[in-house]
Amino acid sequence: MINFAPFYYRPATCYLGLAIALVEEMGASSIESYRERIVAGPILSSMVRLGLPLMLTDIIFLVYNLTDAFWLSKFSSYALAVPRQNWPVFLTFFSILFGVSSGGLAMLSQYVGAKMYDKASESFSKFLTLCLSTSLALFLVYSLTKDFVFTCLVRVPPEILEDTLGYAEIMSFDLLAFGFAIAVNTLMHSLGDTKTPAIAMAMGMALNAVLDPLFILGYGPIPAMGARGAALATVLTRFLSAVMVLYFLFTRYRYIKVRLTKSLDSPWLKTVLGVGLPVSVMTLSDGFAFTFHLSLVNMFGAIVTTAFTIGFMILDIANSAFRGFTMSISVMVGQNLGAGNKERARKIALTASHILVLFVSCGAVVILLTRGHIISAFTSDYLTTLEADRLISIIAWILPSVMLSFLGMSVGRGSGHTIFPTMVNVIRFWAVRIGLGYVLAFALGMGVLGLWIALALSDVFGGLASYVWIRWGGWVRPIIKERPIVEVTLKTSSEGFRSSS
Repeated sequence: MINFAPFYYRPATCYLGLAIALVEEMGASSIESYRERIVAGPILSSMVRLGLPLMLTDIIFLVYNLTDAFWLSKFSSYALAVPRQNWPVFLTFFSILFGVSSGGLAMLSQYVGAKMYDKASESFSKFLTLCLSTSLALFLVYSLTKDFVFTCLVRVPPEILEDTLGYAEIMSFDLLAFGFAIAVNTLMHSLGDTKTPAIAMAMGMALNAVLDPLFILGYGPIPAMGARGAALATVLTRFLSAVMVLYFLFTRYRYIKVRLTKSLDSPWLKTVLGVGLPVSVMTLSDGFAFTFHLSLVNMFGAIVTTAFTIGFMILDIANSAFRGFTMSISVMVGQNLGAGNKERARKIALTASHILVLFVSCGAVVILLTRGHIISAFTSDYLTTLEADRLISIIAWILPSVMLSFLGMSVGRGSGHTIFPTMVNVIRFWAVRIGLGYVLAFALGMGVLGLWIALALSDVFGGLASYVWIRWGGWVRPIIKERPIVEVTLKTSSEGFRSSS
């Protein structure tokens, strides 16, 4: 096994050895502190402590997209639609990594909850190896198939086809960055540290805000690259953020050893795939559904395509404000199931659902009241403005249902039981959003309005089904083989140092 963690030689004096031991023991005590708050502390305060950084991360991700969209709108009338064309296809390729990360999150968080820290460290090494090898394979496949996908499957409008292909060419490297980033971020989240990845991403966003206007519009010797410039800025800053998270991992949590393994044992791989495969199927299905749905939208021309892009960017603002809290529930559910707190795990999920529905409903009202001002920031075209306004007016009211769907999947990822949320999402997208949407838009002649109505109905179905499962479903069972917690103690680095002397 190859150890990529920072290593040290036997010290020349006991002072250096003591310093190293103290630094590592601080990391160990941090893990214990995070765990105790999650499995025994107040639910709401733990939810806020974990959820705020994740909310910030989601908002930062949205800011990436909004920054790209803002500067692309200054470059060309329809250039801001380019990233949205690429996103469903990217989601299709990301589906495998999302599945792997779900299996890793469930296993790692439950090991931490059970105080099986040796197993958590071992599992992460395998998890990192799987993520890196998978992302490399996805990069190669995407690079070879992107021209066919955007030309023949997505059927990108001719006005933006060249920009879309150029954007996709550069963004293919983001698959490599994402595989690495999702591994280290998942470990941090499983430990209960959601702040460190948020800090790294915030610094990356600040750099992206500087690079975007330079690369998109050009400045001095830097040529105007349009959509290609937006992709280049995004890839560079995401690589930087991933490297920063790895640095924090090395310096703060030295107890967690980062290694690449030559092979993956069958029981571990079976458990990860058992959790992750339904998520991969769901995400892959979602990616194809988004792509197919986008092709239906594109059939109505560039005006509707641009309105669709603007409408979803605005709705993403409301989603991102609270979606981070749903992600925090995965960690809380996983650690509590690992610790044997089954009733507390369900209480956490229900508390989150009630609080989020209330706050997201308030956010939906704000979106409806201010939609005209926000739309005007992205377009001055009259017809595009009208269509974007109609879209938001129809679907803003179902934002609480969207949040419940996110929460259902978060509970599934933390518990390791992902089959039911996957089934809900497949029905939600294919049967309702696409199937019913096609009937309304084309068979019944309602046009694009039929697509918007079906979109809203699909999210209502997903939210209601997810809440029923959260309240009464049989997901409160851990996927790890438990050991008695009292027998498992965290071996401090000072003990490890003394034994090696």
